[in-house]
Parts: sequence; structure tokens; C-alpha cells
Amino acid sequence: MRRFEGRFVLVTGASSGIGLATARRFAAEGAHVICVARAKERLDQVVANLPGTGHLALPFDAASEPEVDNAAIQLKSEQRAIHAAILCAGQHSLRPLQLLKASHIDESLAANVRSALLCTKMAAKLSPPDGSSIVYLGSAAAMIGNIGEAVYAASKGALLSACRSLATELASKRIRVNVVVPGVVQTPMSDRWLSQLAPEQREAVRSRHLLGFGRAEDVAAAIAFLASDEARWITGTCFTIDGGLTCH
Repeated sequence: MRRFEGRFVLVTGASSGIGLATARRFAAEGAHVICVARAKERLDQVVANLPGTGHLALPFDAASEPEVDNAAIQLKSEQRAIHAAILCAGQHSLRPLQLLKASHIDESLAANVRSALLCTKMAAKLSPPDGSSIVYLGSAAAMIGNIGEAVYAASKGALLSACRSLATELASKRIRVNVVVPGVVQTPMSDRWLSQLAPEQREAVRSRHLLGFGRAEDVAAAIAFLASDEARWITGTCFTIDGGLTCH
């Protein structure tokens, strides 16, 4: 399929995991992908290996308002509209309540919520007249209880609420806002937190997924659908992709 031929698609968190798989998916479908992450060298390597042409490595911190504003100025000067913004930048933390500090809360909210909202503002400004699509990367942690994930779950839960509010606010501009809600997907980030668990705990997490752990490509496929014209009547929706984790 070439559903995004000639369109500009912004992907934050594009240097690894779901963001990387998403950048590859959109490039394979003909998009000009604007890849965002903080690590310039990794980002340059990602862009160099994407299929197609017209891609851009745009290194900046998505949680920094001045850096997001500067990126918007650059994209506007280069006449790059944003037909879709896929906001995957974020972090996962596993921390029991008794070890929690205010700084941990601030870090998680900045990485997972502030970055998404700032980039949504930028994407809305650069949206073409006929509209665009914004997709957030949520988490099933916002919908089920897990020990040590209170802050992470709260930050991802905020995206579910923001999605509905912004879908309402931006509908007049034909900008659709949706959120994908994955279960555990095999990525470097999930590998790190799973490594903190005992073997029996890891197996318990895996067994809760009726279809086993997912792949980044599984989530990228759903994101591409939500960003495409096939989903033109879908907005304000939480699209769960979790291998059956939340159905029991």
C-alpha cells in the first residue's frame, strides 16, 4: 500500500522501538518522514536507512517548548506541512510508591504528556487546510493495575483524556486525534523494565497477554491505519492493541 504518497509525517521517538517501526512503516507507504529524537547520530542513521526519499532528521527534545517552537519555524520555512503526527516520544519507569520523589513525577509527565501536547500544538499549526491526523502512544498500564507503575500509568492515562478533549477542540480544523493503547511490546524500553523483574514475574506478565507479547510492527500497522484516509471518520478513540491483555 502507498496510502501516504507525498505526505509529510512527523514521528517523535523515531530512533528506537515503536517510533522506529512507525517511521519505517510510513516511509514504506510513500511518506516523507520527519524523524524526531534527541540523539542526532542515531536519528541520522535511521533516516539514512529508510526507504524512499524526502525524509528529514530533526533532532530536538519534544518536551522542550523552545526546541519545539524552533522546529516549527524550521518546518514552516521549508514548506513542510504535517499531514500526520505520530507522537511516540516518552519514557517508562518502574518505581514503588515508597521510592517515589517529586522529580520522578515531573520527569514522567514531561516525557509522556508535555512532549505530546507541545507537539500537538505544533502539528495543528502546520496542518494543511484539508486536515490531518494526530496519534498518541498510550499504554495498557493506564487501564489496568500494576505494582510500581503509578506515575507511568498516570501519565499515559492523561493522554487518553487529552485525546478526547483535543479531538473535540480540533474537529473544526478537520484534525483527528486518536491514541493507540499497546500492551507489552518487545522493544529495548520494555526489555529494560522486564529485566528488573524476577523470572516468574516476567512469565506472569507474558501469560496475561492471550496472544503473547507484541512486536513494534504490530503497533505501527494500527497507527498507519488511524493516520490514513481509511480512518477519516475516527477521532477521539482509544485503539487497544494488547494481545488480549485487557480483556480479562
